[in-house]
Formats: sequence, structure tokens, C-alpha cells
Amino acid sequence: MRASILVVDDDQGVRETFAHTLRHEGYDVRTAPNAEIGLSEVKAARTDAIILDLRMPLINGIGFLYRLRAQAETRELPVAVITGDHCVKEALCEEMQELGAELFYKPLWVEDIVDLTRNLLDKPRRLQPPVH
Repeated sequence: MRASILVVDDDQGVRETFAHTLRHEGYDVRTAPNAEIGLSEVKAARTDAIILDLRMPLINGIGFLYRLRAQAETRELPVAVITGDHCVKEALCEEMQELGAELFYKPLWVEDIVDLTRNLLDKPRRLQPPVH
């Protein structure tokens, strides 16, 4: 069975590029233009890993992660958070780590997306403690 990847990003070009790249590598890819739709996608279909934009309107990547980690069935999903903001504060980086996500900076090349996805899927899954 092919791994299922969800790409959540408000930038249509990024979503399309990541989806095209990962489909070419043999992954089943779904996309969502915002966190709310992304969370619905996670509930609607099997998801093996998530690539998530940090800066999105309404619910940002951190808000998405808190909602994702609050559910027992999605607490251990591997997540890579991507951002074009190279001035991410250390406290925010620590918060993402506590939420079980890794941070990557745009621009990401095709090889970077493929490697990032492979690394997400290769990680041993550990049940994260509940987030309050």
C-alpha cells in the first residue's frame, strides 16, 4: 500500500508543486488550502504523514498541531512544518518540538521534499503525551 501524505498550505503553487513531486515518487497525496480543511482530511482518510505550512490565515500551523495532537488517533502522526519565515523564535521552535513536529525552511527543492517525506515515514512512531 502506498503511503498517504497530506500537504496543508495556503499557497496553491506550493501545494501543487509538493503534490506533483510526491505523486511522481509514488505517494498518494491529498492537499488542503487551510488548517480546518486539513484537519477534516485527516479524519476522512488514512494519513501517514503531514507537510504543514506554519503561516496560514485563521488557524496557523501551531493551531493545527494542537488540534491534531489532542486526538488519540492522530497524536503520533509525523509532521513536518515548513515556513518561509527565517526569523522563527526559539520558543516557537521548542513548542513545535514538544508537539512532535520538525521545522524546515522554504525554499525547498524537489530533492528536499522527497527526503523530508522519506524521513517522516521512516521515523519510529511513539505515542506523544496528551497536549493540554
